[in-house]
Amino acid sequence: MSAMRRPRWATRERLAPVVAGLVLMAIWEIWVRATLPDFVARPSGIVMAIPSTVASLEFWFDVAATLGSILEGVIIGSAVGVLIGVAMGRVREIDWFLSTYIRALYALPLVALVPIVILWVGYQPAARLIIVIISVFLPVAVTTADGTRAINKDYLDVGMMFGARTRDVWFGIALPSAMPFIVAGIELGFARGITNAIAVEVLASVKGMGMSVFTKSNELNENASLVYVVCLAIFAVGVRAGMIRFRHWLAPWYRGSH
Repeated sequence: MSAMRRPRWATRERLAPVVAGLVLMAIWEIWVRATLPDFVARPSGIVMAIPSTVASLEFWFDVAATLGSILEGVIIGSAVGVLIGVAMGRVREIDWFLSTYIRALYALPLVALVPIVILWVGYQPAARLIIVIISVFLPVAVTTADGTRAINKDYLDVGMMFGARTRDVWFGIALPSAMPFIVAGIELGFARGITNAIAVEVLASVKGMGMSVFTKSNELNENASLVYVVCLAIFAVGVRAGMIRFRHWLAPWYRGSH
C-alpha cells in the first residue's frame, strides 16, 4: 500500500510559519494568563472579540476610511512617482535638480512631516491622504529612476537602429524594463503608506482604524483594539501576495527573490 501523500499546499515552506505562529500564540496566551491582568489582550480574547467588533458599523466605517485613503494615495503616488522616476532616469538635468531632494526625503522618517502637514491642511482626512501619497511617491520615484538607468545597452541600440524616438525609448523600452523595480517601489510604498496612515490618524485625531486602536486601548479594550491590528495585518499580507503576482504578470521574465 503506497504511503499517503501530503496535499500539494502542505509544503514545509508554507507549514513553517503556521507552526511558528501557533507556538508564539500559545506562549502569549499562557504568559498573559499567568502573569498579567485580565484586560491585557491574549489570542483567545481576540478571537472572542472578533464577532462583536466586526458586527459594528463603526468597524466597517473605519476600515473603509483608512483602506480607501491608502488605496487612493497609492494610485496617485505611484502614477506621479513613475513619471518623475522615468524623467530622472532618462534626463540627466532633471536628475541633477531632483535626485538629492527626493532621496533625502526618502531617507527621512515621514512621521516627522505629519505636524507640518497638519498645520497646512488641518486635523482632517486630507492630512492622511497627503502623507500616504508622499510615502508612496518617494520609493516609486527612486526605484523607477534606478530601473530606467539599468537598461541593457543592447535594447537601446536596437531601438535606435529602428528609429525609436525619445517617447519610444521612455515608454517602449525604459518603462517595461523597469517594471520589476517599479512594482518593488509600489510594494514598499504600500507598507510605508499603511504605517504612516495609522500614525496620522493617531496624531491628528482623524477617524479611522488607527484612531480606533488608540481609543479602544485607552478604554482597556485591548482585545477589540487588536482585532483592528489583525485586519491591517491581513490587508498588508494580501497586498504583498498581490504585488508578487502582479510583478509576475507584468514582467514574467523577471526571476528576482521573493
